Amino acid sequence: MGRKYRVIEERLRLYNEVIRLGNLGLSDRQIARIIKERYGISLDRGSIFRWIKGKCHPLGNCNRLVVGPGLAYVIGAWLGDGSLGKHNKYKRYVFLRVKDYEFAEEWGRRLAEAFGRSEQYVPKWQKSYQRWVVRASSKLHYNLLKRAREDPWTVWPYLEKYPAEACRGFFDAEGWVNIHDYTIAAGNTDPDIIGLLEKLLEKLDIDSRIYRRRQKEVFISPGNGKPYRHKDEYIMFLYVKGKENILRFADKVGFTIARKRAGLALILQQYNNNTLKNLRLSSRRGNLEKVAKILIATNLRRLGLMTRLEAARSLSIDPNTVSRNLHGKTKWSKFSKLSEIEELSKEYFYTRSEEVIKKVQKILEAIIEIYNGQ
Repeated sequence: MGRKYRVIEERLRLYNEVIRLGNLGLSDRQIARIIKERYGISLDRGSIFRWIKGKCHPLGNCNRLVVGPGLAYVIGAWLGDGSLGKHNKYKRYVFLRVKDYEFAEEWGRRLAEAFGRSEQYVPKWQKSYQRWVVRASSKLHYNLLKRAREDPWTVWPYLEKYPAEACRGFFDAEGWVNIHDYTIAAGNTDPDIIGLLEKLLEKLDIDSRIYRRRQKEVFISPGNGKPYRHKDEYIMFLYVKGKENILRFADKVGFTIARKRAGLALILQQYNNNTLKNLRLSSRRGNLEKVAKILIATNLRRLGLMTRLEAARSLSIDPNTVSRNLHGKTKWSKFSKLSEIEELSKEYFYTRSEEVIKKVQKILEAIIEIYNGQ
């Protein structure tokens, strides 16, 4: 590396690029040429070989930065609630101060994962702030997050491969659930952080919207009860709305904090009730046979037994309805994955029997009966 000292973030960035190129099957000679062309840095081919083979690491005895879901969660949560600290000329700290113990505990566990430690960091109660705090010493992480404070997009390479964990960390820190409006939201004064999270949600096929609102001039500190002025005039909000987006959020992101999980569960329960109501309405209109056919066709396509058009033609239904149900865009899509209906769908593939359709209808009728008894 030219025998020149490089800051640890740069060494790590080069290391990650070498590993990525190595995973693509490139030789050490090819990797050295690409690094030289892209970064203007001459890497020793022997070092490249040892990095790829896992025989050494460029950070030496420094705290290692293990790129993965743990680090993504740590950074996501830190962007919401995290802080940095110094102790004398050499010590550098990253820490999180929160009111929910399970959140602090999860961040400590993920922080250990990001550090490559087997023992997790344990939250400690900080009486002066009435908060749980998790703190770790690492100049590497300190410098990484310090740059993220100035420009959040610098940590995008560590988050884009693990968008679910990054979003979960941030929504654990800054998110909440509005049960009455069927909404999940998060807020932050930095528009770049909100924009970053919007892009991460997009990678999970979750649509969101950004809104800006003026803040109150003065707020009361929860730690000491004293009044302070906001340094930022506006706060940015990120909203997740709509049934399909909420369902994807619940499936792919979710919450660590119990009270937030409970709020999300209440929304999902209401969605389930509405689904059952729609199913009952279909039974009143005599459409359960059609619903049964849609569920069977969906499974035939999902299990790879038939194409969408073949399944639709076999059951005399609209192919577009099969597509919509397959992507969770109908009122009954969740029932297709019930194990009994899935097995009956396989039976239909082999028999093409009308009796199979009637059996699926009976399962749907039983679900409605259970609902009516609640």
